[in-house]
Amino acid sequence: MIVLAYDHGAYEMFQKIKKYLEKNKIEYKEFASEIYDSLDNFTVFANQANREVLNGAIGIYGCRSGIGMSMASNRCKGIRGALCIEPIFAEMSRKHNDANVCILPCDYICYKRAIRIINTFLNTNFLGGKYQKRVEELDTLF
Repeated sequence: MIVLAYDHGAYEMFQKIKKYLEKNKIEYKEFASEIYDSLDNFTVFANQANREVLNGAIGIYGCRSGIGMSMASNRCKGIRGALCIEPIFAEMSRKHNDANVCILPCDYICYKRAIRIINTFLNTNFLGGKYQKRVEELDTLF
C-alpha cells in the first residue's frame, strides 16, 4: 500500500500522480486537502500518513520545497523520509537507509521526473547487511 501526504503547494502534482497510480493499478490512501488552497496543515497530513507507514505502507509525501514534509515526517521515530530531487536519491535512500517515505519537492521537479523518482523508490530494495546497523541506530536518536 502507498500512502500519499501533501499540502496545497503539491496539490497539482499529486493530482497527476494519483492518476498515474490509478492507471497502473497501484493502491493508495491519501491524506491531503481536498482543495487547492493555502493551508498550514501539512503536519496533520504527515502525521496521519506516518501512522500508515509505521504499519507497513510506503509513503510518498510532497510540498513545494519538500523541506516542510521532510521535517514533519522525520520527527516520528521509525520514519525514514528522504527528500528526492533525482531518481538516484530515491535509489540510494532505499538501498542504504531503508527509506520508507519518498518526499518530493514539487516546485523543483516536473511530473515526468516525479514519476521516475517514485518508480525508482518503489522498485529499489534495501541492501541490509552492513547498512542494517545504520538503520537501527537512526531509531535510537532523540
